[in-house]
Amino acid sequence: MTQAARQRAVSMHARSISACWLLPAMLLSATVSAGAWQQPIPQLQQARSQEARTRGVPLPTAADAAAPQLVPVAPVAPEQAAAVQEAPASAAPTAAGSVPAPMPNAATRGVLFRVTPPASTSLPAETSQAALAQSQDSAPAMPAGDPAPAPAVAPAPAPASYLLATIHFGTPEEQGIDYAELERTLADVDTFVNEANLDESWKPEYDDYRWLPADAPLSKMVGKDGFAMARALLPNVRAQDLDRMKPWSVLALLEARGETGGEATMDARLQRMAVAAGKRVLHLESLEAQLQALDCVPAAEHVRVLDERLRASWILRIESAQAMAWYRARTLDAWLADIDRMEGLGDEARAIEQRARRCLLEDRNVRWIGQLETLFQDGPCLVAVGAVHLVGPDGLIAALRRDGYTVEAMPL
Repeated sequence: MTQAARQRAVSMHARSISACWLLPAMLLSATVSAGAWQQPIPQLQQARSQEARTRGVPLPTAADAAAPQLVPVAPVAPEQAAAVQEAPASAAPTAAGSVPAPMPNAATRGVLFRVTPPASTSLPAETSQAALAQSQDSAPAMPAGDPAPAPAVAPAPAPASYLLATIHFGTPEEQGIDYAELERTLADVDTFVNEANLDESWKPEYDDYRWLPADAPLSKMVGKDGFAMARALLPNVRAQDLDRMKPWSVLALLEARGETGGEATMDARLQRMAVAAGKRVLHLESLEAQLQALDCVPAAEHVRVLDERLRASWILRIESAQAMAWYRARTLDAWLADIDRMEGLGDEARAIEQRARRCLLEDRNVRWIGQLETLFQDGPCLVAVGAVHLVGPDGLIAALRRDGYTVEAMPL
């Protein structure tokens, strides 16, 4: 259910182990070829590589399942679009000197969003001083005793920034990512921001977040049959390592199709691009803070979710493929709705997963929003976080709009 958050941390702490543990790197917790952002679901079948077709449940299968749920996007009349979100005049220009137009139905569809802060409001004393200085510089001499009229002083428009929804598994072809277009977007900003530093060193004290105690191995928690199923689903993980992994870590691998993306993941590519471009690189949280969020539910309880997932493993394979379909179709709200359904879980397991969701999504969004608003006010930046952090009533986009920010989906 919280696959976008779990998968992201798996790669980070996996790098601290040798290649024989499981994955060289793949942080969890996605963006599209120029001109193809709104590609319909049937075209996914033609864009799939042979490798992707042989992994788990093929994406076309999930696409077929998802297609009936996709609601056609009705055209938005110009006056209606203006009423919902008026495009800011101060948006950052492209390399060609023009500002790309927001996408239709910008409130709900997309993976790249332009964020424009609300106009700054000067204090009364600042406004009076600025008006007086301007009037003294530009107004003709007036008779003594007649005060000069104070012209209105418009605050300088804040530059536009960008918010990018990422997905932490899959290939650029599956995701519909055009990294050349992302490089052009990155060129327009001063700062790149992501969830956590992919290059942060692993510390021995972090091991307790991912490893089970030696006297309570996974094979004992899920039983002989459950452990055999986990081994079959994750053949690249050594049995002795799998037996030490906490349930959240196993779930993360299962939700990511067992992939070990390393430097090929979207998160790693973006951070490398930003460093190569000489951008200032900032992070919303530390690696330890991320691990604490992932490990917030005790293993003895979280194993209930893993046990039910292992007994109906086909559901995870379908949901992973369907998540990619939603991402490529740029319908993040539909992806979040799929997560919220928690298909295949009983009531007790659902309650446990809901606690994990709060730690991974809502609680982190609350901690991030203040940092993000400061960054957006300070200057143009590109912020890249897991896609499901953006949408829903508790998502980052809704929080920004409540605080007066203009958020518009852009083609990518």
